[in-house]
Amino acid sequence: MLRLRRLLPLAALAAVLVYAAPAPAQTIIDEWASVKAPPPPALKPVTLEPKTTALLVIDLIKQLCNEQRRPRCVASIPKIQKLLAEARAKGVTVIYTLFPSPSPATFPNPVIGDYVPALAPKGDEPVVTSFVDKFILRDKDTDLQKILKDKGITTVVLVGAASHNGVLFTAVTAALRGFNVIVPVDGMSGNNSYEDQAAAYILTSSIVYKVTLTSIDTMKF
Repeated sequence: MLRLRRLLPLAALAAVLVYAAPAPAQTIIDEWASVKAPPPPALKPVTLEPKTTALLVIDLIKQLCNEQRRPRCVASIPKIQKLLAEARAKGVTVIYTLFPSPSPATFPNPVIGDYVPALAPKGDEPVVTSFVDKFILRDKDTDLQKILKDKGITTVVLVGAASHNGVLFTAVTAALRGFNVIVPVDGMSGNNSYEDQAAAYILTSSIVYKVTLTSIDTMKF
């Protein structure tokens, strides 16, 4: 009986602790307001072979890259301009993409003339038109895969607007198709910093594909 009396307070305390402990979250909805970002992925310097490298300039048109819609994109123009100049000087293949209009009434179909002037195509640099995955348009391959293979490209570097769309989806598809993929994070821009951070994390968190994150200032051809 004495032993039972000594155990009763401990049992009562255990019961209090059980009921006082917060229930574990069941879904992301329960944790939504308290989710913390993981540590930022490491940026690695890269040295690329010009003959087998292509620079993909994703949807850098005035409709997407402007002070009202994406001021972060406007801020990235000087760095991308520098990268373009270096790539062209070393003979790197430069390929552009356009985003077709989902609603011509509110977003007219862009044309080559809509590119941000400082980043516009030169000479015969090819332009591929597609939605977020530049390798596919309406369940059919675009010309992008053929252009890359015909030129002997094994590595693609992606910069552009909509980090969470065009850059993200095209980078993943390129990696799954066997290309080495390089993404300078200061050359991609979404609507806000969260989208850029999320894209960077997704690009480096899979064991299925491999993407290297870098910065424009640490890239060499």
